[in-house]
Amino acid sequence: ATDISCNVSDSTSEEEKSIELDQNSLPKAGEYYEARINAKSLGAMFYTARDLEDTLLYHMPTNVIDAMGTRPIVAYVAEDSAAENNGVHLGHCVLSVNGSDVSSPEECAETIRNCPRPMMLRCYVMPELELSPAEGNHMVKYDTKSLDAPTSSVEWKAKYVVVGGIIAKPWMLNMYYNKKDYDTAVKETHMNFKCSIKVKQFDLRGARIVLDDKNGKPNTIRYPSEGKVWYFITILPHKGYPIKISSETLDGLEPVYSATRRFIRRDMEDRYRYEEKYGAPTKHGYQSAYSSQNRY
Repeated sequence: ATDISCNVSDSTSEEEKSIELDQNSLPKAGEYYEARINAKSLGAMFYTARDLEDTLLYHMPTNVIDAMGTRPIVAYVAEDSAAENNGVHLGHCVLSVNGSDVSSPEECAETIRNCPRPMMLRCYVMPELELSPAEGNHMVKYDTKSLDAPTSSVEWKAKYVVVGGIIAKPWMLNMYYNKKDYDTAVKETHMNFKCSIKVKQFDLRGARIVLDDKNGKPNTIRYPSEGKVWYFITILPHKGYPIKISSETLDGLEPVYSATRRFIRRDMEDRYRYEEKYGAPTKHGYQSAYSSQNRY
């Protein structure tokens, strides 16, 4: 098995292309649209592009991030919500609500909350929008000492896996029964209610990803009863049993795999810098680049 936590990079060294701005000081190649909302609840939450540059907007050019300024970017959309059903998706920017410009996530949320229905949202989609979501439906296994996949497909459990997210610290890997449960947890947390949803939580600080392939490709296993290959990764946490996360496709596994890999790599870099300056830390006793953050 190979530990690939340090030697796989998601970043690129390509020089950014210059962008031309339109009359709204937004990248000219982007698209505008309007969405009519009748429902009382939109089912979306907002952050700035800068808040999301290390997570959801990880692959977007810095000059595009800069051009978005403090405008509200959709960072979360509930399943079957008014936002989802009316085309207001992750990464989209809300520019105005019923004709009134909104310039920040807080102003946008407040205006939407107090706006009469029906409500018109004027939105903008960044050019060549490429998102880096950190969640998805997976089969998981976390209750044995083995680094390998279970010998039978029935030993896996179906979970909705979220790395970080808008209601957890960036180093938390949370598993919910399904997306609906996650949406309920988000809503209850946002309203300062006690969370009624069961969630399995894992701390990624000090964790490693262990793969068979030296090039960072996920492991594979074929179950005769399934008739096709499953792809999986094994996360070895600082404490506790290994965490196996699988998907029937590489594309299905990629969001959670990439998000986990990015955090672990950054965490290891922070630990190395800390040890160079102060010596070996005590349990989580170092200042991670993410330590003071709680963002998507």
